[in-house]
Amino acid sequence: MPHPSTSVAEALDIADARHWTRRPPVLPATRLRHLLRHQDAADLAPRLFAYPDAVTRWAAGETDGLTPAHTTLIEREIYRTWQPDVRHRAHQQILHHSGCVTVQLHARFTYTTSCGEFPDPRLRCLTEDLPAVHARALFDARHRNADEDTLRSILADGMGEAYFFRALPADQQQAAVAISDLHFVQFHY
Repeated sequence: MPHPSTSVAEALDIADARHWTRRPPVLPATRLRHLLRHQDAADLAPRLFAYPDAVTRWAAGETDGLTPAHTTLIEREIYRTWQPDVRHRAHQQILHHSGCVTVQLHARFTYTTSCGEFPDPRLRCLTEDLPAVHARALFDARHRNADEDTLRSILADGMGEAYFFRALPADQQQAAVAISDLHFVQFHY
């Protein structure tokens, strides 16, 4: 699945894959059997845009109706759920040993101040190290399966502190930063 991502959750999952201690299954049927051991077909099916009966059939090896789009969605689910203990342990080690969480993104931002909201039409290409407090909040939100808007908000706050307001003292940082249009995001840790 390592491909350019426009989703913060997916980008975190791809970065977490670098810490896996063993590879996930490769075949869609094997991947589905693994996923179905941890969740019900009725819960998994909506995330795969399929019916529960189809998911059960595909896990049994009958690939009728299994499209490349379904295969990609199955792969995303594997990346999202594979080795959660290893993922959590890696996050803790990064945070407790002054590890660096670097984010590279291409995005447009909106700034909110006491005077109003100001969208910036420029597509910014930034690479910054997230402050530890924002990296911790991002990891915690991902462990809680927070929605994409929450993850983007945490990332925007971190980018605001790391890039936009880094030259200002904390008492003068009166603006808020929001990601209005995310074209690419990638994490390294």
